[in-house]
Amino acid sequence: MFSMTRNGILLLCLLSTAGCATQSRAPATPARPVAGATPEQQWGQRQQRLAAMRQWTLDGRVGLSIRQQSWSFGMNWEQQGNGEYRMDINNPLTGALMAHIQQQGSKVTLKAADGKLYQDSDAERLLQRQLKLRFPLKNMRYWVRAVPEPGKAVTSVRLDNLGRPEQLVQDGWVISYSAYKGDDTFALPGRIQLERAAEQVKARVVAKEWKTSF
Repeated sequence: MFSMTRNGILLLCLLSTAGCATQSRAPATPARPVAGATPEQQWGQRQQRLAAMRQWTLDGRVGLSIRQQSWSFGMNWEQQGNGEYRMDINNPLTGALMAHIQQQGSKVTLKAADGKLYQDSDAERLLQRQLKLRFPLKNMRYWVRAVPEPGKAVTSVRLDNLGRPEQLVQDGWVISYSAYKGDDTFALPGRIQLERAAEQVKARVVAKEWKTSF
C-alpha cells in the first residue's frame, strides 16, 4: 500500500529531477535516420539528435520503492536547457498538488504542500542532506529520454532494430525501456524502469505525454 510522508514527498521530487497512456502530441522529430543504417549507427544518430533537445515537458506517473518503502505520484516536468526546470508533484488519485520544485541557475527550491521550503545549489546534495541518500540526479534528464549521460562510460547497452535502447547500464544503474511513444529511431520512452539492486532502489516511470522543442 502506498503512503506519502514528508520525506517521501521530498524524495519523489528530487529523484525525478536534476537538471522523471496515450500520447496526445507526438514529439517533434523531423530528422530521419539514414536508410539502411545499422542499429548501432541509428543509436549514434539518436544520441546526437536528442542531445540537441533543449526544451521538453513530460507528463506522467512514477512509482518508487526504496528498501521497504513505496510511493506513487503524478509528475509534470518542464525542462529548459540544462540549468532550469520546474516540476509539479501531484496526488495520483485526486490530482492535488503535493509539492513544487524549481531550479533557476544555481538555486534549487522545493516547496512542499505544507508550505515548507528547502533550498540548495545542488539537488543531489539536498537529497543527501535531507534523507542521507545518494542518487544520480544529474543523469536523470538524459536517462528519461533514453540516452546516456555524456562524459560517463556506458557499461553496456542493448538496442532494438531501430537503434533505441532496450536496456542501458551506466554509473551502476540498470535502466530498462519497455515501450516507446512512436515507431521511429528518435521516439521518446513510454515506460522506463531504473534499478540499483545493491541499494534496493527501483523507480518506474510511465509517460502519458511528451512535448518537445529543438
